[in-house]
Amino acid sequence: MEDNNKEKMAIGLMSGTSLDGIDAAIIKSDGSYARRWGEPYHMSYSKDQRTKLKAALKAARAEGKPTKNNDLINEVEDLLTELHVDVVGKIIELNNLETDDVDVVGFHGQTLLHGPDQGWSWQIGDGKLLAEKIRIPVVNDFRRYDVENGGQGAPLVPVYHQSLFHGTKDQFPVALINFGGVANITWIGGESPDQLMAFDTGPANALLDDWIRSKTDYIYDQDGMFSAKGIVHQKLVNKWMANKYFDLRPPKSLDRDDFNVDEVAELSIEDGAATLCAFSVAALKVASKQCPTAVKNWYVCGGGVHNPTIMTMLNNALEGDVRPVSSLGYNGDYIEAEAFAYLAIRRLYDLPITFPGTTGISKPSPGGILNNLD
Repeated sequence: MEDNNKEKMAIGLMSGTSLDGIDAAIIKSDGSYARRWGEPYHMSYSKDQRTKLKAALKAARAEGKPTKNNDLINEVEDLLTELHVDVVGKIIELNNLETDDVDVVGFHGQTLLHGPDQGWSWQIGDGKLLAEKIRIPVVNDFRRYDVENGGQGAPLVPVYHQSLFHGTKDQFPVALINFGGVANITWIGGESPDQLMAFDTGPANALLDDWIRSKTDYIYDQDGMFSAKGIVHQKLVNKWMANKYFDLRPPKSLDRDDFNVDEVAELSIEDGAATLCAFSVAALKVASKQCPTAVKNWYVCGGGVHNPTIMTMLNNALEGDVRPVSSLGYNGDYIEAEAFAYLAIRRLYDLPITFPGTTGISKPSPGGILNNLD
């Protein structure tokens, strides 16, 4: 049983589709309940590193499916892995730890292309090399088993989201919105995996950040400085919302570039930012109606929580109370990194990480490749 497992320490690593950098966080967990430990760490990508990652994304889309034969992508994978080596070293140093103190590292890697309907999801990041470099066992490739067995391979973090609400029965039903590169919802009806549903709702920071980076020297819409001054072009939002994805029943998942929003190029910087924010929130409003029952309390994590334009739009669009997950005492910037630490510990205990209600897989299933030390 989960409750009888020994508590382990894990570092979780997350590089999201918004391409802002690498998040690292530490948790201790027995595979069931989790507690945050120590100080998290963030390493921002340099402009050159971000350019190389974008080039890898473009190359992957040109390939159309995972391959080991693309020299550019292989070069970027090596770069990405080395950056994660540095991040692990930094968070260990920051928290005055020794390598032997850490039982496992959960390594998400970088998603290049997501094709669950074809039975694959393409993440780069060499888990074996990372383990050799840092001298700690590493779990990576979390999505493979799920997509090869009929699941969507995403979202992966709902089981960790559920652990955050242990012992808070008066909150249910509750939902977490992860407003990252792509937005997703975790609906939690109780403490059993049978009371869990999750799905990607639509685009989020990936499109907005790309827009800001293409027009300014900023890497994101800092404090809503552009979107707050813009006018929403509702006709464009309505056109984009005609995408058939929004009619699909969950569980369902997205690639960061599944939506064509080229018409935004006709707008000013400010109007483009406001309209892209409104598109993400319109998608979340539709998604809220697909939850099994109405949500009392919405909690927001991910980069979008820092954008006042997005938070105001969410409060206006969603029924129920909308607030940052920080109101519960959690750091919303590191929830996903914590989640991959948690999933790595669950891999050590062969506990399921995906469920019928979260990815559509037929039964609760484990996931992740464990790279032990030689």
